[in-house]
Amino acid sequence: MPSLPHARSPRPALAGVVGIPAIAYAFAGEPVPLAALAARGALASTPELLASFGFDAVHVAAGETPYELALAASRALLEEHRIDPASVDAIVYGGTTAAMAFAAADDARDAALALCTTGRFRYPAARLQYDLGMERAALLGVDQLACTTLFGAVRVARALCLAEGMQRVLCVASEFFPSAAGREALWNCTSDAACAILVERGADRHRVHALTTVSKGYYWDADAMPEEVVASYFPTAQHVVRRTLDAAGWRAADVRWVFPHNVSARSWRILMGLLALPNATLWDANIAARGHTLAGDNFINLRDAVDAGALRPGEKALLFSYGFGAHWTALALEV
Repeated sequence: MPSLPHARSPRPALAGVVGIPAIAYAFAGEPVPLAALAARGALASTPELLASFGFDAVHVAAGETPYELALAASRALLEEHRIDPASVDAIVYGGTTAAMAFAAADDARDAALALCTTGRFRYPAARLQYDLGMERAALLGVDQLACTTLFGAVRVARALCLAEGMQRVLCVASEFFPSAAGREALWNCTSDAACAILVERGADRHRVHALTTVSKGYYWDADAMPEEVVASYFPTAQHVVRRTLDAAGWRAADVRWVFPHNVSARSWRILMGLLALPNATLWDANIAARGHTLAGDNFINLRDAVDAGALRPGEKALLFSYGFGAHWTALALEV
């Protein structure tokens, strides 16, 4: 992706436009195959079942902490695009929070006890501001959105750019499973990773045309009603995508790319058929190799597609994710 200057004023024609010109990410550890995860007792399903859903291996944190991954992804973004930290107006952080953000996977149980102390006020967003040298940046956190966390962060960042005139907002999500939590979430195999994206007013790259979220609080306890969540998943996903296309002023035939959250490849084949996007290609190359990184998937996939030279300027792309809670979110952007 091309480098950004240290500071930039939006061109007049783009003053009301918000884009995502920079994406970076950091994965924990090395990929661990499904069979090894099963041997560790980290899977609820069989490796064969998860393999039939398209999974092969995932990244598992060892000594890394969620905060270290968030910092690594953020620094990579700033360094790659030569962004002056002083030019960033706000940080929107999502994912592991308080004392848990600074604990390795094996130490998560002890870190959870710190939530009963003033350790609950040790916020990773504040430390990011300090470690990245963004003294003038405002801080906000998004929570309780699970896999749609970065979509929520983009929604907040876009509003800050358009309503308050902010120029640049750094959105960061970092989340992983403690050692005792296993590797599986509703028949999906998870990786430990962080993703950082830059939302910028006036950007002419990855311009956001619409973002839609539907939350259905009835499904707040996914562990108690997995069948109900699955039954509602497809019709609600169709509804959210249609609303997003309408808000963007796009036809179904306009969409060239779909960047997924890396859940079951089988479920994505079903959903793509239901969405009826006749000219769209699903970028699913990372499902097997990366697994489901919770909040980061869609933007990591977009970045990898850019790096692979698969995208052409002006193409229209759709990003979709579902998160426990329960939240369905879609984002329409122009490459």
